Amino acid sequence: DDGLPAGLSRYGETLAAIGIGMVDPDSVTVVNDGSDGNAAVIRAEGKLREIPFAGFLGPLFHNVKYGLPAAYDYVLEPGAESVKIRMSLMNPTDEPLDYLGDELHGMFHSSRNQTFTVEQAFGTPVGFVEFAGFEGDESWSFAWRKSGGTKLSMGPAVSGFQYYSGPGLEVDACSQSTLDLAEVVAGGPYVDGLLEAIRRVDGKAAWRSIQGSLTSSDGKPVGGAFVHELDEKGKYLSRVKTADDGSFTIHAPNAAVKLVASSRGYPAHEGTTIPADKATATIAFPPNGFIHVVAKDGDGRALPVRVQVIPTTLPVALPESYGVVEEVNGRLHQEFAVSGETTLPVPPGEHRVLVSRGYEYELIDQTVSVQAGATTDIDALVEHSVDTSGVLCADFHIHSHFSADSSDPVLRKVKSALADGLDIPVSSEHEWIVDFQPVIESLGASDWAYGVPSEELTTFTWGHFGVVPLEIRPDVVNNGAIDWVGKEPTEVFSMVRAREEKPFLIVNHPLSSGFGGYFTIANFDNKKGKGRDGFYSDDFDALEVFNDSDFEHNRKASVAAWFSLLEAGKTVFAVGSSDSHSVRTSPVGYPRTCLRFGFDDPKKLSHGLLRDNLRTGNYTVSGGLYMTVATSGGARPGDTVKGSAPVAFHIEVQSPSWLDASDLEVIVNGETVETTPLVPGASKSSAHLWSQDVTVTPAADRPRSWVVFHAKSAKDLAPLHPGRSAFAVSNPVFMTP
Repeated sequence: DDGLPAGLSRYGETLAAIGIGMVDPDSVTVVNDGSDGNAAVIRAEGKLREIPFAGFLGPLFHNVKYGLPAAYDYVLEPGAESVKIRMSLMNPTDEPLDYLGDELHGMFHSSRNQTFTVEQAFGTPVGFVEFAGFEGDESWSFAWRKSGGTKLSMGPAVSGFQYYSGPGLEVDACSQSTLDLAEVVAGGPYVDGLLEAIRRVDGKAAWRSIQGSLTSSDGKPVGGAFVHELDEKGKYLSRVKTADDGSFTIHAPNAAVKLVASSRGYPAHEGTTIPADKATATIAFPPNGFIHVVAKDGDGRALPVRVQVIPTTLPVALPESYGVVEEVNGRLHQEFAVSGETTLPVPPGEHRVLVSRGYEYELIDQTVSVQAGATTDIDALVEHSVDTSGVLCADFHIHSHFSADSSDPVLRKVKSALADGLDIPVSSEHEWIVDFQPVIESLGASDWAYGVPSEELTTFTWGHFGVVPLEIRPDVVNNGAIDWVGKEPTEVFSMVRAREEKPFLIVNHPLSSGFGGYFTIANFDNKKGKGRDGFYSDDFDALEVFNDSDFEHNRKASVAAWFSLLEAGKTVFAVGSSDSHSVRTSPVGYPRTCLRFGFDDPKKLSHGLLRDNLRTGNYTVSGGLYMTVATSGGARPGDTVKGSAPVAFHIEVQSPSWLDASDLEVIVNGETVETTPLVPGASKSSAHLWSQDVTVTPAADRPRSWVVFHAKSAKDLAPLHPGRSAFAVSNPVFMTP
């Protein structure tokens, strides 16, 4: 009733530009509403302006003049299944403009949707392509292309952004030129429905329809499986997914085709040939079995867990052109079973099954033999062995589909956090604010976790920052994300401080290459403990010292920068976060920041309580190992001990039995003063416990000394997260005369 579109747009963003210039609209006008039987036309008119965050593409274009009058016309012909986008550019100067080859088509779609081209199917686009297709869910897909058969040229692809170029245009002096910039074709379901829509738009004959059904070897329908279509020479043509009852419809040329079914856990399907004169297909997978897992804790409660299945013989992966994304590290399945129960299809044979719940729990590691047509049951009693009483652990850097470079739906991201035992998953979308808590509640998982909304303030010029917490403001652009465009650090940080939520400000990955690293852009000097004058501001609270990484990998980089700030007298705390964009390769909660609240129930948390606790520095970073630090007088990380007498510390390090710790490093005022083997202690559970008593003498000639403790392991986090190092780090305890 308000005239706005109904439903949720899943479109993402497209840059349609000359050079790095788009129309910055002063007005949007309905030129024609289509009621007269002619094309409906909407015009956005203004000046050709440089895209604020696209400066990194600027070197590709040298001669584009910005600030010219320009317009986009969006044209919908009567009954059309496509929208044409035309760009008009006015040249008021007395010199002709040559923008041939300067046409930019930037796609922020490939993380949420799979890219399809006629030339490479679902493989990586290269060279010239007829169109850039993007497959959505069961109801929709779309293609972006040039009108008139001109092909797009594929350029770089970085972090969910794809760059294509087009032929561009010329504009004579004192004249105006119009460019048929693009055409957007909508269709579905899946890429098969999109290809049919393109044929209709182009006035070509429809392909024949094949009605089919997919079953398991015992005749049961298999839903949610892909059916891929190849021509007689093996060229990939199309695909669809099966409905819950195993049915599907796919379109084929008037020639024989091969249909190949695929679904995770089912044995490889050799393909079924469908002759040119046949309109039906009944296909079946070879025999399979199932693994059924039920996970509970010591009190008999259903427990959210991660279930990984590692076959002794991993099935041969399908070609890249099929677009089937496999798990990594030899895994067949990586399932996040929030209810504690899951049933997974597997090929007959031997399989290693891992049932886990992060770093505070024991891990079930069992090898089973699965027979064709049979279900193998695994009852997993998962012990909470590491004592984290009064402490809840957070990950402040988690991306989902609301970030253009993340391939994970929100639901999958939240499930993974729950399954890996993370207490406080914090959403951190680029320039958007999302709240995980309603999803946690919808899963009935409020006893296990508390979700917090925040933003990764993503400047495309001088760094990325975590702003925790930020409330959703649906009446404000980007749900209330902070507008950094055209501003420098001092002004933006002041805007953060002025927010009603009084958020905690974290410098994310401070030394990342390019514009993602604030310290990199600010030429941060470790000797001075600051960046370049006139630009750098130290009005932040914490550094993300550990970004999907451990202490040793950062010792000479972000750790050194953190220590230089402490040496310069700044009270800046360290956090560890995952920066997970895809749980397939980057687990949520590695590492995590463990904060002392004095209770264990996530339902007692609030956004303000988390923020205020962050300001205390009373937390440690856990990369599998869990550390506690306290003085004989009860001081903990973030606290200050007064006096010149030596300070006695008691350090405890814990891990589940499948992990080990080896050494404790004591770092005073940025220098390692000792590294000693950790001494095993007696644990009340299956966990390992190491303890160490350390005495630190404050420097007499300094206004403030500080000490940080680092526990390390000779092992990585295999089999849970192979290749990631196990470690723990404390925040500093300060000592003043």
